[in-house]
Amino acid sequence: MHRTTLTSLAAAACLALGAVGCDRKTSDKDLVFVDPYRAVEVMNQQGSIFEKPKSAAFVDPRPRIDYVREHIPGAINLPFEDMTLEAQTYLGKYQILVVYDTDYDDIICRAASKRLMELGFDSVYSLEGGLKAWKKAGNDVTTGLPADAPPLADQPSS
Repeated sequence: MHRTTLTSLAAAACLALGAVGCDRKTSDKDLVFVDPYRAVEVMNQQGSIFEKPKSAAFVDPRPRIDYVREHIPGAINLPFEDMTLEAQTYLGKYQILVVYDTDYDDIICRAASKRLMELGFDSVYSLEGGLKAWKKAGNDVTTGLPADAPPLADQPSS
């Protein structure tokens, strides 16, 4: 996808979100960036002896076609434009969320992280460098959709 298309999508999403309203206001100062090593560490936090370990998930807010091309194994694809309506359904059971996008200068990760905080999620981290940093750190990526995912809009269901 071209950078201008992504910028246009992000701008349209911001305008739409402004019309919806938010419970919390956020800014870039609220974002917590982690590198790939710290992301894994955060996701594997153990609770105290009186707590269960916290559940965590990677969140991929990119369009589904980008997710299909490559993503972090086990990541949940929740496209940014669906986040307001679907976040609680798909992410409500997780206490820690690590959001990522494709590269260092992508804005979708920042916008999605702030949106999740506005929707009431407390432990939201942004993977600095996205998939590019993830792969550079020697981590695997995978392709395709999970078996239980709905078909892509432009592909017939089986």
